[in-house]
Amino acid sequence: VMGGVHGNNRLGGNSLLDCVVYGRITGKDACKTFLPARANVPLKELALGRTEPNRRAIVVGGGLAGFSACNTILENGGSVLLLDKSAFCGGNSSKATSGINGSCTKTQKRLGIKDSNELFEFDCMKGGSKNPQLIKTMVEASGPSVNWLMDNFDLDLSLLARMGGHSVERTHRGKERFPGMTITYAEMQMAESISKALPDRCQIMNKARVTSLITDDEGEVIGVRYTKDGKERTEFGPVILATGGFGADFSKDGLLAKYRPDLLKLSTTN
Repeated sequence: VMGGVHGNNRLGGNSLLDCVVYGRITGKDACKTFLPARANVPLKELALGRTEPNRRAIVVGGGLAGFSACNTILENGGSVLLLDKSAFCGGNSSKATSGINGSCTKTQKRLGIKDSNELFEFDCMKGGSKNPQLIKTMVEASGPSVNWLMDNFDLDLSLLARMGGHSVERTHRGKERFPGMTITYAEMQMAESISKALPDRCQIMNKARVTSLITDDEGEVIGVRYTKDGKERTEFGPVILATGGFGADFSKDGLLAKYRPDLLKLSTTN
């Protein structure tokens, strides 16, 4: 999970969107695939202390993607340990200023904006994306994800703008000056509230640097090794990596060149 996972950050507002979308997708998959089945519980009720402990997933990274995965795991009945190497959570998404994109949202319908998933997909492909399937997945989840943010975190996303590359107004923000910070911190505060009310369900650990993945004899990832307070520790469970995108690392020996050389020619404002 990372910003720019769809291979196109040229369209303003997509960097926040893919963090939320793919954070939620991986969170749901962790619950369905690895964790025991449980009844869904609204986030606001979890923050008040409703539910009991459960086996937990591991989220690495405390930015918007990480907290989207974390909150999705919690609302789908799972438990979670979130690890971040920094002293404070927030990540790169907290600095985003455009807003978050979404097609066919409640805000668009209220303001009479005619949009469709097909039009949003077209705009993304026209902007230079090379992965139609990831674009389709992101776009189809965009409207529900924006609505999810408004419904669960009391976020004001009532204003729309038409950013560069878009055919219609679909970039959502509120009256707050920095939407990236507003959205990310709302998710952080929800997870922190749940961690205080239900520490067995949610634990957030800062200054915890993940050093390696633990695999079984068949090569499947089953946990992580991390350092905290100078000591190496281990945690077992399904792992979601939400450690950030490649940013502007165009060096010859960088992660982008090693794993996604096809993206080297794409421009970035990161």
